[in-house]
Amino acid sequence: MALSETQRKANDKYIKEHYQRLPVSYSRDFCESVREAAKEEGETLASYVKNAILMRMNAKKAGE
Repeated sequence: MALSETQRKANDKYIKEHYQRLPVSYSRDFCESVREAAKEEGETLASYVKNAILMRMNAKKAGE
């Protein structure tokens, strides 16, 4: 079911207030390999990338 105009505006406002984009660019081959890895793990691309970042951040904190 499509969102009503009011719902879409509310969603857009929420996203604008609570989210921020982290644009990055990589080669097509690398991007495809990351997409494939995410699919193999049963994760969305965004979830896969976020989890990889969190794992690295947590590993660094554990090493401090």
